Amino acid sequence: MANIVVRPKTSIMLPDNGAWTNRFYIRSESSDRMYTVAQSKTGRWWACGCFGFIRYKRCKHLESLGLPCYHKPYEALVQGGKEDKVA
Repeated sequence: MANIVVRPKTSIMLPDNGAWTNRFYIRSESSDRMYTVAQSKTGRWWACGCFGFIRYKRCKHLESLGLPCYHKPYEALVQGGKEDKVA
C-alpha cells in the first residue's frame, strides 16, 4: 500500500511528462518562487527543482511533505492542493 502525501493548498498539479509523474508546483516558504516536485517514472524516487535538491539531493520541500531525499525510491499517493492542471 502506498503512503499518502498531502500537497499544500497552494500547490498546483502539473501533467506527467516522459520522465516524471506526480508532478506539482510548490511555493517556497521564504520567497515567491515556485518549485516543481515530481517522482521519477523509472527510479520511483522524488525530486525538487530547488537549489538545495539540485546541489545536495536534499531539500526542505521534500522533507516538509514527508518524502525521502537522496534518490531513495518511495511510493506515495498524492492528495490535496489545487486540482486544476497547468498545461
